[in-house]
Amino acid sequence: MSFSRGLKAKAAKVWEDGYNHPFVQELGKGTLDKEKFKFYLLQDYLYLLEYAKVFAIGAIKSGTEELMTRFTKIQYFILANEMDLHRDYMAKFGIKPEDVVNLKSSLYNRTYTANMLAYGQTGGLAEVLATIFPCAWTYSDWGKRLKEQYADKLEGNFYKTWIEKYASKEFESSFEWFYDTLDNLVANMSETQRKKIEEIFISSVEFEYLFWEMAYNKQMSY
Repeated sequence: MSFSRGLKAKAAKVWEDGYNHPFVQELGKGTLDKEKFKFYLLQDYLYLLEYAKVFAIGAIKSGTEELMTRFTKIQYFILANEMDLHRDYMAKFGIKPEDVVNLKSSLYNRTYTANMLAYGQTGGLAEVLATIFPCAWTYSDWGKRLKEQYADKLEGNFYKTWIEKYASKEFESSFEWFYDTLDNLVANMSETQRKKIEEIFISSVEFEYLFWEMAYNKQMSY
């Protein structure tokens, strides 16, 4: 197994804890309190704005036109496609785009995005990929698993659109190039350097878990 594809196993416990978190499982069952989802929706909207900036940093640090294009395309996908999902759900809650302008990010949200931006600004492309990879990969994995596990509960599920978005081949295809790119970037690294990349990756998976925990408890701070 390649370095990149082996990272999931390195973060196995928190990865599975994330999938089994009540927020995620209740999404699949369609029983999640809508106020909890609303809290998540708004915080994730703010998160994605910062997440997209890390892709801009990746484009700036890219050494080839192809890689620059890949980072730029995903940044556009986030802003013009993925965030449309959030806007659609926001409309169902009666939330207008201007209502988000003065919305404050939670402590957990700010910490997660600050961590990503810090690695983006101070690290190389391997560090950039390691810190952004878990968000896309976990959502794709969990979305597909929820769709399969709760196939008989999807009709009438308020969260069906969310599940199908992240379970889709379109979403998975948007980040599949991460694997080979990261493998190429670490090919000549020492074991110590590779260990650092693993730690960055695992930290972002841990932040994903904390994001669910934050949303489930509607926590702005400690």
